[in-house]
Parts: sequence; structure tokens; C-alpha cells
Amino acid sequence: MSKLSKILIILILLTFLLFGRALINNKDFYQGDIAVPIQLDIQDENTIKHNGKEGEVQLLARAEYELLGIVKSKKKYSDFPSQISEYDLAIAWGDLNKKEIDSFIKYSQSGRWYHYRYESGLAVSQDYISKNSANIHIIHKNKEVLKEVKKINEGDYIKLKGVLVDVDFNNANYSSLWKTSRTRNDTGNGACEILYLEEVTIIE
Repeated sequence: MSKLSKILIILILLTFLLFGRALINNKDFYQGDIAVPIQLDIQDENTIKHNGKEGEVQLLARAEYELLGIVKSKKKYSDFPSQISEYDLAIAWGDLNKKEIDSFIKYSQSGRWYHYRYESGLAVSQDYISKNSANIHIIHKNKEVLKEVKKINEGDYIKLKGVLVDVDFNNANYSSLWKTSRTRNDTGNGACEILYLEEVTIIE
């Protein structure tokens, strides 16, 4: 084998090691239907004490929650709630990830909200979009979970498991509870889920 051939093989191997995942991983791969989130309401009062950047807060457990979906947008915040919840994830399930539907919809995030715009010709209704997508405020259980959240990118197929919670910051300037949504049917203010995230898996 010539010296030039060896150099070419080495370059090909290095290229695969550096960019192989990006070349293989087609973010449009998922074309099936994803089931709606699994939610089991918690009947008994259950409080989780959680240490944030500015001290201890109380999380009031409302429902066990498990979600599969595709990340449509991810945003990091530095507002008051960011002391316990740095990241929001906009996630879609159902049929929304099929190419013939997804290509008509654009997602974005700002001010702890998510927004979507859709073009004419969309095969599903606006109501379907709102019921099969969500903006989730992520409260990481520990540093290991936060590390995994930081790895998440737009287009990733992920699984989240944890507890929907209301948050009591115990702060004179923020006296009201930060409340989670517990239904897929709401829109507007208060429609976001607040998830105390215990497990996260990036499937692809």
C-alpha cells in the first residue's frame, strides 16, 4: 500500500470519527405516530424540597409524568425561575413530526412561552398542534440530569420522566405559586408544564 493510500484511509477514518454521527443521524428519521404523554395524578399531598441557586424551594407534586417526543426548540433562561429551571423544551408528539406536516410548522420560544406558526395547506388543525405539543419548564433533579439536558439538541427524539409540580419560591416578591399545566387542552398563560425531571434519555 502506497503512502498516499495510507494517508487517505487515515483521513477517511478521522472524518468518520468526527462527523460520522452527524452524517448518519438524519433528524427527519422519525415518521411514525408518538403516543400522548402518560400522566398519573398524585392524590396525596407530596412536597419535594429542592435546592436551587438561591436557596431551598418547595415543589408540590401534582402528577407523575412520562413523555416521548421530538425537540422542536430549546432555550436557556436567566430570569427569576431560572434559579431552579434554566431550560425550556418545546416538544411535539402525535403526527406532528411527519414530514408532510412538520414542514408546514415553525416553532420558537421566548419569555417562557413557545410559539408556532403554520402555513396554509397544513393537514392538521391548530387545535391538533396545541394538543400534541408543549413547552416544558425543566427542573433538573441533580447535576447528572442537568448534564444530559445540556446535551439535548433541536431535532432529538427524547424520553423524559419525572413529576409535574407547582413551585413555591417562598419569596416575598414572588408570592404566588408557579403552577404547572396538567392538561393537554389548555393554551395561553399557565399552559406550560413544569417538570421535575428525574430521568432523561436521548433516543436518537
